[in-house]
Amino acid sequence: MKLLTLAAAAAAITLAQPVNAVLYDLPFKGHNFSDNEKIYTRDHAVTTSQQYGYDFSGRRYDFDNSRWTLVNTSLADYDAAPTNNKHTIYNKSIYAMRAGKVVGCWRNAPENPRPKLAGDSGTTKPWLHTKFKDGYIPGGGNMLWVEHADGSRMLYAHMTPGSIGQNLCPHNAQYFPTPKGSTPEVDYVGVAPAQQAVISKGQYLGRVGNSGSSTGPHLHVHLQNSSGVGQPISFSRGIATVPDNTKPYGGPWVRFAGSSIPAGPQLIWAPRSVSSNYARHAVKAEAYQSLFQHLADSGFKISWLDGYNVTGKVFYNMVWQPSDIGWRSYHGRSSASYQTVFNQAIADGYVPVHVDSHITGSGPRYSVIFEKKALATLARHNLSYAQHVQVMEQAKDLGMRPVSVSVVSSGGERRYTTLYHKQPVGNWTMSSQLTAAAYQNKVISEKTAGRRPIYLSSYVHLGNVNYSAVFAQFPLKTWEARHGQTSAQYQNNFNMLGTQGYSVDVVAGTDGLNAHRFGAIWTK
Repeated sequence: MKLLTLAAAAAAITLAQPVNAVLYDLPFKGHNFSDNEKIYTRDHAVTTSQQYGYDFSGRRYDFDNSRWTLVNTSLADYDAAPTNNKHTIYNKSIYAMRAGKVVGCWRNAPENPRPKLAGDSGTTKPWLHTKFKDGYIPGGGNMLWVEHADGSRMLYAHMTPGSIGQNLCPHNAQYFPTPKGSTPEVDYVGVAPAQQAVISKGQYLGRVGNSGSSTGPHLHVHLQNSSGVGQPISFSRGIATVPDNTKPYGGPWVRFAGSSIPAGPQLIWAPRSVSSNYARHAVKAEAYQSLFQHLADSGFKISWLDGYNVTGKVFYNMVWQPSDIGWRSYHGRSSASYQTVFNQAIADGYVPVHVDSHITGSGPRYSVIFEKKALATLARHNLSYAQHVQVMEQAKDLGMRPVSVSVVSSGGERRYTTLYHKQPVGNWTMSSQLTAAAYQNKVISEKTAGRRPIYLSSYVHLGNVNYSAVFAQFPLKTWEARHGQTSAQYQNNFNMLGTQGYSVDVVAGTDGLNAHRFGAIWTK
């Protein structure tokens, strides 16, 4: 086994990827990072074994100072006391990039006392632990060498003490019994075949730290073949963008699935684990596209999208599910742009499964979700009430039922964007001009009649909050509904109902208020 210490970052590496390259997961999961936190990397040193490696640190967008920063506190606070735990990446969970077995490791070495600072002596290296400088700690600090089925090996280096479990690493000592040099490092960190733990892709390995030959909290990874020659790493998923202090949400994001991370400094958004349901509310319009790309890259598809306006600013609510079909979606389109993408999607074999409208200072805007499947649909947008009634009667004649009935108030008039499907839902009712009290009564009466809410949107018309809702007999589900909720009230209900096994299907913001208010439907 050839074990090499971490080297400094250097010039860019570009390499054409082999057609049938093994794909690796990123060693992080997106759900462990907030929206304004991202992984950061740049090109690594050009050495025989590490030339295709990565040093992963983190960046947080500091809205107060309009910049991406590597620390989770103010720079003044960091400069006054530069500790490891003030780095954005510090203590983030690390996951296996590929299945394999642990052939080398160390787990309890103490961390370096602090990150390296500008002006530190390159001779005395005060940022390094004295025991490392004396040769008693491996170059990778707390680390794992994982050997894959093809004989290649991945190094995961510089983790926090004790975060690598004993089930993965049998070495419990803090230090080597004698300094490395006279005794090869491999003799201490190597794991006997009988003790080599088997790991699966995506398994938790440890946490990001600052141990061994490290200048600050980060994760070093590199892949090498059995001869110690570095190999390029192709990733299964992930999106990247060049850091830009004027772009708090990043972008343009580039998907690098099937290839290496783009060269040079990059912010990385690792995919999150796919769950049965993922919902967000009150997402700022300027943040929506980045989050959309992240979730699509992660393997989700969007099933609900609701735009709304609060004090002149647009926000989006959304629900995502595992992607199991071809799909596409568009948001915030003008009437002409909406019609263009709509026509193209139909020509490409897609059908609309959800439509939405919301008001802006430039007039109504439209959003739509398409799926690639055979389904009879009827969709219209920007209808007057009289036109809406005509389309509804046409849909009834065709045996269709309402899916979306989105209403905006524009120029003192209600304008309708509607979608109908030819799918059995039993008997159904639809109302689009309900007051809050009328909607509450409607929910109660419909429940008595054996119908449940399947669609909800809310808008302000002539100063009054109105609700548009569809109730249907099928599919039969246990359900809960709320309306007129503040963000905190909605979040509390979301959390409470989630613990009871409910998933949110619909979350709608009232379009045109000066405060956020939400209605929602949960089912199980």
